[in-house]
Amino acid sequence: MRLRIFSLILAAFGLVILLSVGGMLAFFSLAVANFERDNEHWGPPMGAAARSEVRELAEFYRRTGSWEGVEATFAVLEERFRDHEGLTLVLVNREGRVVISSSPQMPPGTASPTLPIWVGSPLDRVIDTSERTLQTFPIQGRGNQRVGALVLIYAGVPAPGLGMLNLVRGLLLAGVTLALGLLGLATLFSGRISRPLRQLDGAARALAAGNLQTRVASSMVVREVADLAESFNRMAEALAQADQQRRQLTADVAHELRTPLSVIKGRLEGIQDGVYRADEPQVNGLLSEVALLERLIEDLRLLALADTGQLALYAEPLDAAQLLHDTAHSFAPEAALREVALRVEAPSDLPELHADPQRIMQVLGNLMSNALRHTPTGGTVTLRVTAEAHGQTFTIEDTGSGINPADLPHIFDRFYRADRSRTRARGGAGLGLAIARRLVEAHGGQIWATSMLGQGTQMSFRLPGGEA
Repeated sequence: MRLRIFSLILAAFGLVILLSVGGMLAFFSLAVANFERDNEHWGPPMGAAARSEVRELAEFYRRTGSWEGVEATFAVLEERFRDHEGLTLVLVNREGRVVISSSPQMPPGTASPTLPIWVGSPLDRVIDTSERTLQTFPIQGRGNQRVGALVLIYAGVPAPGLGMLNLVRGLLLAGVTLALGLLGLATLFSGRISRPLRQLDGAARALAAGNLQTRVASSMVVREVADLAESFNRMAEALAQADQQRRQLTADVAHELRTPLSVIKGRLEGIQDGVYRADEPQVNGLLSEVALLERLIEDLRLLALADTGQLALYAEPLDAAQLLHDTAHSFAPEAALREVALRVEAPSDLPELHADPQRIMQVLGNLMSNALRHTPTGGTVTLRVTAEAHGQTFTIEDTGSGINPADLPHIFDRFYRADRSRTRARGGAGLGLAIARRLVEAHGGQIWATSMLGQGTQMSFRLPGGEA
């Protein structure tokens, strides 16, 4: 059975409160019992002394069968207690009428509605009023039959132990009140603690139902719960962004696929209708569009593998300087066609770097393609590598027109084109830089770009290892 956290917290608070208050009352009750046992002869007469007189009175009644002639025995009892000021002794019969007393205000035959109650008490009783304290001791005759009681009345003097008893009663009342008050506070605090968790539960259910805009307030008293709320909001924000990116990716993929498919379909329909001839130029055009589709699909597959952590890397020792020279050699024909100069800056004493050479060549190739597309005729593209304290940094620098500062944070996003006027044929599908970023991150590295309008752009990435 699963319990709510509110119930668990309240039960824990309640148990601590009850144990604390109950232990306190038990301790004081034990202290009172010990006090009464150890102080039976303290203060005005009571305890063993009074009970001794009760036994003598009981013996008298058993011998005579009545209270007639008890005056002599009662006189002896009065003599024993004459030193106790303010004390009145009263002997009452079973009907609650006074048989004899030490006070002229209570002559024989006096009746009181409370005296039968005292006589009928199964135990010694102490009754406290504002002016006097009465203590009763039942008297038993033959067959343990109740035949009367000895009543001790203390005028203005509390009976022994009565103050402690009153203290216990007060503590009991205070303990119950305190326990109820603390339980009320425990209920309040439990609600304050559990309410944010209930809100989080509701928000999580809403999020699971598809409401990605669900958020919870993070201004909570308990720091751990506030941290949990902030983590939930960050998770919800990440899910919302991921969902938006997924939708955008779907739209972009559909757009990128639609263009070459439309071209292929149009040309095939033209051939079918006799508008175009099925000659070599038409076939080459169709193959070119198919190649674009194939490259787009392969790029998307690579990104999907990188996103899921399934991209296989085959690291081996490699020479960073040689990588740059090989890259420059591969792009030399295209650079010559565009009349762009290539320059390589790589120290000859670089330490070996452990990485997947094919993937690093792919990163450099994507960055070079981007640089050549944005470098005008007569410009220069520089390939540079430097050894640093935390790895080696590769840089592809061009002398192009630069990137608008508003576009710079997004250039590594999928399908993003800083120059929206560029066609797919001229500007690519917008996946090259996104692939470069995922490949660098798969190696544990970082990639970034710096640019100034009119002065060119630097694309750099750092790979760990091979420190200077």
